[in-house]
Amino acid sequence: MTLAIQGEAVSKEKKASAKDAQVLMQLYDLRRETLMRAARKFMVSEFWPQTYDEFKALMLDFGSERNAFARQCLTYWDMAAAMVLHGAVDEDLFHATNGEPYFLFAKYGQYLPQLRGEYIASDFLKNLEALANRPKGKQRVKELQTRVEARRRAAAAKAATAKAAASSEEI
Repeated sequence: MTLAIQGEAVSKEKKASAKDAQVLMQLYDLRRETLMRAARKFMVSEFWPQTYDEFKALMLDFGSERNAFARQCLTYWDMAAAMVLHGAVDEDLFHATNGEPYFLFAKYGQYLPQLRGEYIASDFLKNLEALANRPKGKQRVKELQTRVEARRRAAAAKAATAKAAASSEEI
């Protein structure tokens, strides 16, 4: 079966091309940039909000380094998702070579509807959300949510231990 997209016949069984691979390699190269690496590290490994209010506080802390990291990392993956959704990058190849956008959606996606409604633009991270809600994305996000929740609980326990230690030092 073929579809017509902007006058071009495109096979439904379209295979990833060398151009798709080149775009993915360029996306990968951008991920390695020093500031981007720091932003990704913060959003993937260091920031573990326990509540919507903690996530909101970060997203509204304009001018802070932490807010800049969050916006840089999240909007980077939203841009990459837009490339997939608009056919500039093969979805299957993107899915096979990238786990981080799905992980970030599993970690923060629950907060987006409220954040959009109250404080941020209504289309904030809509591309990332749309990609994560496609069949392969949904399955990956579902698998990652269990890991995210375990890590969130571990981060909460670590924070509680550190707080208790700080309190006992004050005494």
